[in-house]
Amino acid sequence: MNKGTPLSHFLGLHGADFALIDRYRDRLEEGAEGLARHFYDYLLAFPVTAAVFRDFSKERLETLVHQQADHLRKLLRSHLDANWRQTMRHIGVIHQQLGIEPAWVAGAYILYWQHWQQTLRRIPNPDREPLRGILFRLLVGDLMLQLEGYAHASQKTDAERLGLLQVLLGVLSVSGHEEAPQPEELLQRIAAALPIQTRGVPMAGYLITTKGKDLLTTEYMAGARIAELEIPQQAGDPCWEALESGQVQIVDTAGPGALPWLQSLQGIAAEVGIFPFGAADLRGVGLVGAKTKGYFRQVGSAYFQAFTHLGALVLQLRNQALRDPLTGLPNRALLMDRLEHACHQALRQERLLGIGLLDLDGFKQVNDRLGHEVGDRLLKAVVERLHQELRAEDTIARIGGDEFALLLPSIERLEELEVLCERILAAIRQPLKIRGESITVSGSLGLTLYPLDDSDARTLLRHADLALYAAKAGGRDQYHLHTQALDEAVQADDALRSRLEKGLREDRLPLLYQPMVSTTGVVLGVEALLHFQGPSAGQLSPSALANAIDHPRLARPIGRFILAAALQQAALWLGEGLNLRLAIKISARHLLDARFLEDLHEALARHPALPPQRLELEITESAPLQDRETTLQRLQECRKGGLRIALDQFGIGNAPLRTLQHLPLQSIKIDQGLIRAILHHPNDLAIVAGIITTGRMMHLDVIADGVETAEHCHRLHSIGCKILQGPYFATPMSAAAIAPWLGAYRPPSCNS
Repeated sequence: MNKGTPLSHFLGLHGADFALIDRYRDRLEEGAEGLARHFYDYLLAFPVTAAVFRDFSKERLETLVHQQADHLRKLLRSHLDANWRQTMRHIGVIHQQLGIEPAWVAGAYILYWQHWQQTLRRIPNPDREPLRGILFRLLVGDLMLQLEGYAHASQKTDAERLGLLQVLLGVLSVSGHEEAPQPEELLQRIAAALPIQTRGVPMAGYLITTKGKDLLTTEYMAGARIAELEIPQQAGDPCWEALESGQVQIVDTAGPGALPWLQSLQGIAAEVGIFPFGAADLRGVGLVGAKTKGYFRQVGSAYFQAFTHLGALVLQLRNQALRDPLTGLPNRALLMDRLEHACHQALRQERLLGIGLLDLDGFKQVNDRLGHEVGDRLLKAVVERLHQELRAEDTIARIGGDEFALLLPSIERLEELEVLCERILAAIRQPLKIRGESITVSGSLGLTLYPLDDSDARTLLRHADLALYAAKAGGRDQYHLHTQALDEAVQADDALRSRLEKGLREDRLPLLYQPMVSTTGVVLGVEALLHFQGPSAGQLSPSALANAIDHPRLARPIGRFILAAALQQAALWLGEGLNLRLAIKISARHLLDARFLEDLHEALARHPALPPQRLELEITESAPLQDRETTLQRLQECRKGGLRIALDQFGIGNAPLRTLQHLPLQSIKIDQGLIRAILHHPNDLAIVAGIITTGRMMHLDVIADGVETAEHCHRLHSIGCKILQGPYFATPMSAAAIAPWLGAYRPPSCNS
């Protein structure tokens, strides 16, 4: 580095970078005293460095702690100017005189980095990543100045050591016009520079392994041309011993018992230094080959240990890219890597691997009602509970806002998986206390089993997602296992949605209308029903059609179409003197869409003469279950506009009776499946009677849907139901057929 070149420019740091540090300096300086004590605790924990401070008094150590805290504060204010450079070089000289080797100094800087990592979590997103890179380079510059001072003070400095120092300095230098290297590039630069800038090192590189893997694989190797190394975990292997012990290993390539990978290096290197680094999910070993035996003893391994400490910083950055910042869980990228490995292990062990997707039911409502801070605390609390239920070998990853993935290896029997799933769901549904609020959520879990489901990693996750969707559709707070039948059903649903999209484009989705009558014989109104004309249309059940419509791609377009077509027909009837109540089904997804009220007002504005009190919006139980607050807000807006609200298909879902109390309803419609069963199933008759009584006491209209026979009509009349709908009176008909039907209608008697 040119003596006139500011170190800040040398490291690619500029005025704007230091301005960003200044903006958050108060936060970054928090806990400086505690960090300083941690720094000296680190040094005193190792015999080699503790010996340096053996004769220091308590007061002197306390002074050093305060000086260290002051050093951290000054580092953030230094801008790495000339005075700072001189000071840090002098500190390096002192370290050399005290016998504190550079490796320990470099290792201690990890404490700085870990401290700031915690602080960075509280920095707003736009500034967090730029500030992370600036702080990393600031620490590196500070470390390099100390190493430079140490090198100049050493009486045994020789060309080889200077070469090693130049490697450390050179790979971190950035000209004013060069873009700062990404963290993953730094280790490669170090490994590439070692064989070029030193005489005694013919090869250098590093190998990486991830959590759960039993194989070290070459990520980068420079210098002498050698085959890429793959080193399996086995007893006595020096690389794995270095990883397990955290200690440097120096081994002879031609020594007795040398493993095959070491023997392959003969003729290139006489001995190999193995320098472990990293932790958690990513670990690695640096391999440095020396031409002569005794090289590392003569030169000293301190410079290489400094390199490995920098490697640990780099892998820590890389590891963060594989982790969710809120929970610390693996993210999707790391999950996919683990999933691939877990599949290979399942085949080798001849065991089953469970792949699950877990979604929290009710999380959005908590987030909306109590705020993101409470939502974040809820997520972390749920993760803690999951860790308590999962086994050591299981993996949980966060792949979305409130969506998690599970890898459950070594499953011998399906019963094991079922017990584990029940424990997981039971743990989630336990109430939590956060900021004085009692919060309850549940979980829906979808799973598939490899290799019974012999698919690739992405397909396995897709199958788990299909099973999750089935668990939610089945009522939530449950788990569902993917099957071939489920896959076929989903494919059939996809095909149906495609046909519906085409039908909408080609105007093959007309509305039919089914009358609603009172037991006194009065026709009260009609319900608009979507009719699908096309191949296999006759085989579609109403529920299948409703599920297909309530889809992200279809819900709003079809909802807008139904509103427009139904209101236009109501306006035509009004002009003909037919003032009928018109019931319109609204899908849950369309109701919860942020644009629903806009769509509704747009349709109403086209027909200002229509009395809004003659229009009734029918919603299903699923909408308030998905998002009670939003559902309530939307329906209240509709009521303010004069529209009636009905709860459709009541009695067969999961909504409790208190749903009737919380929603601004005028009508409830009993599901036709219950109505059909009342003649032969006393329990269903009792449920229907209970709903009718409850509705009457709450001053709600109760409509029985699916009345098929005179006996149904008589039974419903006898238990107090006054409004009926079904094929006994009329099947759904075209708009043009309504007027003739009204003219010919002769009401049957329901009270005989």
